[in-house]
Amino acid sequence: MTGIITGDVSTASTDSIGRRTARERVYGWLAGDYGKALLAVLAFNVALTALAWLFGPSTPASEGIPKTGIGSTLSLLSHTYRWDAGNYGEIAEHAYTGSFVPVRAFYPVFPICVWLVKTLSFGTLGLLTAGFIVNLIATWLACVALLKISRFFLTATRSHWLVVAAFLTAPAAFFLHSFYSEAVFCALGFWSYLFALRRQWLWMGLCLIPLTASRITAAVFIGLCFLEFWRSVGWKPRGLLSWTILWFPVAYLGLGAHMLYMKLETGSATASFTALESASTWSYHKFNPNLLATALTELKITGSALLGHSPMTAWTLMSHVLPTLGLVLLFAASVYIFVALRSNGLPLALFGIASLVMLTINNNVVSVHRYLLPCLVMYLALVLFAERRPKLRGVVYATLYLNSLICGAIFIRFTAGHWAG
Repeated sequence: MTGIITGDVSTASTDSIGRRTARERVYGWLAGDYGKALLAVLAFNVALTALAWLFGPSTPASEGIPKTGIGSTLSLLSHTYRWDAGNYGEIAEHAYTGSFVPVRAFYPVFPICVWLVKTLSFGTLGLLTAGFIVNLIATWLACVALLKISRFFLTATRSHWLVVAAFLTAPAAFFLHSFYSEAVFCALGFWSYLFALRRQWLWMGLCLIPLTASRITAAVFIGLCFLEFWRSVGWKPRGLLSWTILWFPVAYLGLGAHMLYMKLETGSATASFTALESASTWSYHKFNPNLLATALTELKITGSALLGHSPMTAWTLMSHVLPTLGLVLLFAASVYIFVALRSNGLPLALFGIASLVMLTINNNVVSVHRYLLPCLVMYLALVLFAERRPKLRGVVYATLYLNSLICGAIFIRFTAGHWAG
């Protein structure tokens, strides 16, 4: 009898320990990076949805709202489907089979993810819901990666979360919530860099491949990861004689696959590069390697508007002033990160400069504030500055607060169909 009782007690004790361990795992996960980041991203999306519902309907509508079909009528997520979202939706629904040529300028990874979620739900999820789930997960993963990246450069736990806060309060952060590809691009880009920092080259390469099929600016992340690889071998030229270096050209398999598909579907492998030429509204996109001329032109327009010498119209603010100020801050962040971290910060500094070049080589800075979202050097430099000068930490909090106000104001206009970049 004693043996039986002892056995029962032992079994019960084991079961209790097992349950307690499982419970502890759940609590541990919720209290860890993934759980906290998920709560932050959920709060971010709830806040933007509330803004859209509270202020969107009372804002005068503009041309960015679809006239018919998805997003044209009020629903919980209709505010996410504005402007270029329609092009991504077209790709998710019909690939590149339509006759509207400008759609080909948009890359396929985000629409494929949306289609995949919608398909796996057996049609129970609509396009907007599927897109919201994709962006929710992608933003969450991007924040987790950014949090872990920050630990390589910053010491205080508060600083690590401030980097995430800087990302989620950026003036264009609402595009992470909208039916756009920003969230997926940031997630893939941040994780590829994190794996490079960890010297996990296989996983880095597997993130870079789909990244090149997400947007042409993936090239700057390939450069960032390459520089990090070079730094890992002490900046020695001989260190580049490694099989690992092959991951960087292999990364373009994603772009190659997309170009092959475009060749089969449209008859032109370069259809994504030439699609802009078919739309008169995009005529301002012209390849111009004279970056200095572009910079001076934009600085002149921005200065004139800020000083009141010319009208601060909505177009001037969104397509000249805000992008130009963003580029100035990107340059400052790139210089600062190198001065502060020396060789350890060189990959990030050159990443920032390369981004600046790539974002201005088309003779304009339209939408550049949106394309600056993946430029993590800006978030790291801002918080690093505060960490090294504690007395100026209030400047960082003020910056985050101001950015969140700008983000909210632009988002409200975006939900009503006004141009936001």
